[in-house]
Amino acid sequence: MKNLLYIISIFVLISCSSKSYPDAKWENKQWTVIEMMGVPVQTSGTPQDAHLVFDSDDQQISGSGSCNRIFGPYEIGKKNTLKFGNIGVTMMACQNTAFENKFLETLKSVRYFQQTGGQLLLKNGEKDIILKLQ
Repeated sequence: MKNLLYIISIFVLISCSSKSYPDAKWENKQWTVIEMMGVPVQTSGTPQDAHLVFDSDDQQISGSGSCNRIFGPYEIGKKNTLKFGNIGVTMMACQNTAFENKFLETLKSVRYFQQTGGQLLLKNGEKDIILKLQ
């Protein structure tokens, strides 16, 4: 009985501390938007580019919509499902609010992800690629 409890304890510790989801590998990487809805996005290589940074421990994203800071929860499930919760946004005046609003609306429709090469592909319910990040 004592050995059984020991084995169960080790199994619980391993399963709780070992993160097998792919977002653990995304940690602290700036994923810059390079394409949205099939249209290439011009990037500058600066923090002003629309991007996401995943915090796998808290399942939170942070980043930029190209002007405002964005933040909020996300959830990864089985079969490469990915859903963003309510995304918060700072309220600075920007010249390119149309792009930023489209980016935020597109994030709401994300349902799946695929990582291929150095890109993170975010897909909608029809599994069409709606955002490419690099």
